[in-house]
Amino acid sequence: MEISTTTQNGVTVTSFSGSLDGGTVSDAQDKIMPLISSKISMVLDLKECKYVSSAGLRLLLLAAKQLSTQGGVLVLSGLSDEVKDVMEMTGFSNFFKMFDCVASAVEALAKEG
Repeated sequence: MEISTTTQNGVTVTSFSGSLDGGTVSDAQDKIMPLISSKISMVLDLKECKYVSSAGLRLLLLAAKQLSTQGGVLVLSGLSDEVKDVMEMTGFSNFFKMFDCVASAVEALAKEG
């Protein structure tokens, strides 16, 4: 799994490439959690992430809750059909705002901020 982070219009954008599963979630957590700070807006770009396991879902939920307790917000973008299906089946789609692309997610977050 490759993970990269940029900032666009004051929004932290973290992009994943590969699978977010039991074998990669520890590394992903080590890279994401230090980015979480008070009142930040974060987009997790999953456009190049083709698979998310239950361990990956736990990480997404952990990051969202951590941000929420600090007055921040986490949204998802670029979900493949497979990942969208997993989000729907598990009910996680009720917890996250999801956008088709990073640009629309950043635009929405910039308007909120």
